[in-house]
Amino acid sequence: MRLVLIDTSAIYAIAVKADRNHARAVAFARHWLSGRDAFILPDWVFVETMTLLKARFGSEPAERVGAELRQNPAYRWMAVTPEDERESWAAFQKYSDKAWSYTDCAILVLAQRLHLKDVFAFDKHFSQMPGIVRRP
Repeated sequence: MRLVLIDTSAIYAIAVKADRNHARAVAFARHWLSGRDAFILPDWVFVETMTLLKARFGSEPAERVGAELRQNPAYRWMAVTPEDERESWAAFQKYSDKAWSYTDCAILVLAQRLHLKDVFAFDKHFSQMPGIVRRP
């Protein structure tokens, strides 16, 4: 089984048909999951996604997407540990010249801890991260 960390930009693209990356996101998700592979969903990405969806579309759409993320076994929940948080802060400071969010730094830290190189994301800055391959 292969695992890939999933970012808010990918979840948003899957959920929002009007997003310019929707077709690519859905195609990649179908392809990835057809091999019984899974997405690692960091809890911070869930929080970020719910906040974004509620702000843009209201509670009901955010709750629908949230329920899918919480119930679908293709999404494996991953808690950011206190050590991950400390490392995220260190990455946030180290890469202060980059436009990476704090959550993005946490994804980098989780990728390093889990020895994963793949991140399902559309934010181009993931391509700037050492050792990370942005998918699709």
